Amino acid sequence: MGLVVLGVSTLNHDGLVGAGVQMFSHGVMTALFFAVTGMIYDRAHTRMIPELGGIAKVMPFATIGFIIGGLVSMGMPGFSGFVAEFPIFMGVWGRQWLVAVIASISIVITAAYIMMNIRKVFFSEMPENLRGHIGDITILDKVAITTLCLFMIVIGMFPAVMVPMVEKGVENVLRLLGGA
Repeated sequence: MGLVVLGVSTLNHDGLVGAGVQMFSHGVMTALFFAVTGMIYDRAHTRMIPELGGIAKVMPFATIGFIIGGLVSMGMPGFSGFVAEFPIFMGVWGRQWLVAVIASISIVITAAYIMMNIRKVFFSEMPENLRGHIGDITILDKVAITTLCLFMIVIGMFPAVMVPMVEKGVENVLRLLGGA
């Protein structure tokens, strides 16, 4: 959400549009992360990352959902996170290029911690106490994951689905601010 504050602080079209899309994208991405985390907790009875591992073998659909959420969080092209983050950074670049450069480091940090968590939770060796005690997610869980992923992918591939709606609001804000 720091990117939203950064985008709003620009008080320009690009920054505000990016902030608006980021609010939606972050909400959906966070819902996906919490949903998958809840699905894992229901089966493993722990949220402690060091106590987890090997989840991809028993919950492949949840793994894919979490990875898609991670890609959105990293701002990868083709996902809603990129559609949100790119205009924010362009808006900041137009005001203070050094702030944009420093803030872009957050992308690398986000990528590092998301990939470390994915590796540990989903692809490392499953602890002995979890073997045979964890099952796959339900069909309703898969529907929830699919729905959230589709939102993030559709907006990433077809930004025109959402960006014009956000731009309408941004135009009104900019008009109130005197055409900043």
